Amino acid sequence: MKTPLGPHAQHPPHITFTNRHRIGFTLVELLVVIAIIGILVGLLLPAVQAAREAARRMSCSNNMKQIGLALHNYHDTHQVFPYSLSGDGSVTSGSAIPGSNRVLNHRGWMLLLPFIELQNLQDQIDMNLPTGGYDRGGVGFAGPKPGEAGNANDVAVSTTIEAFLCPSDPNPTHYPTTSSTYSISNGTTSLLGAYTNYDFSMRRLSSTAEKWSRDTAFTTKHLFGHDESSRFRDITDGTSNSVAVAETLRAVVDGSVPTWGYSKWAGEGVDLAWSRGINDNECCGWDSPPNARTPRNSQLGEWGTSGSTHPGGAQAVFADGSVHFMTETTDQVTLNNITYISDGNVVGEF
Repeated sequence: MKTPLGPHAQHPPHITFTNRHRIGFTLVELLVVIAIIGILVGLLLPAVQAAREAARRMSCSNNMKQIGLALHNYHDTHQVFPYSLSGDGSVTSGSAIPGSNRVLNHRGWMLLLPFIELQNLQDQIDMNLPTGGYDRGGVGFAGPKPGEAGNANDVAVSTTIEAFLCPSDPNPTHYPTTSSTYSISNGTTSLLGAYTNYDFSMRRLSSTAEKWSRDTAFTTKHLFGHDESSRFRDITDGTSNSVAVAETLRAVVDGSVPTWGYSKWAGEGVDLAWSRGINDNECCGWDSPPNARTPRNSQLGEWGTSGSTHPGGAQAVFADGSVHFMTETTDQVTLNNITYISDGNVVGEF
């Protein structure tokens, strides 16, 4: 017979099961999340990069619009456009040789400085003295070379001007060495010449003795030249059909890119009629392999040509002050027509 449990009797223990809640992810779940994030990044990154490039291209376009406005204001003030080169010491033949002891190596960009709110920088330049120290013809400098006693022009022309630089171009902003043919003044200054991504439309030559010349032929006249200045009346093809300034890159395989403050052996001015088109990176006979068209880390093949890292082409300022995007598929006939300001061939709306 079972004895009833009293009030003080101990009850058998109850077994209780506790539900344990899992915290965190399993390895599989974590890998799935990472994969999803990777896919989203892969989808968004091109859009972000495209948006950034669009902003950089707009900034570049604004720079060029300011240049176009400066050119018009300069013409209104002086009734003429500036030259591209003056007293260039790289010329050893032809009509553009400076007179005895007259090498200055000046660039027309110096004349535009007051019209882009850089009067203070122009005030630092002695326009009676050279801004570059190259004299291949040996005709003599108009005073001491930059960096020598009495000539501090090397300080000014080594100054970076943001309005002359395209933010899409990843290349250096200054000429990297002090070589005698491209430096401000070899052996007299340690300062490096400041580049520009924009340069005047100017005729270049293939001659080893003369890289740039006066543009005397009426039907192939460019808007800018060597010790010569055009006026609006010279643009008989119409200002909306004539290129004034074209975009280029701050790196080139053969030669050198433009410096805004001084001229040198090569690399001042852009000639769209040079039969190289836009964004041509082909170069050179001595290259390996010869004349290869290969990716070159945002470089152009040859000096005096137009290009950019904007996808598909480069920009240009026309003589009416407008900025247009020139595609890299633009044919050479069209490029010739917008380069020559008085050949009678117009392209209409570009």
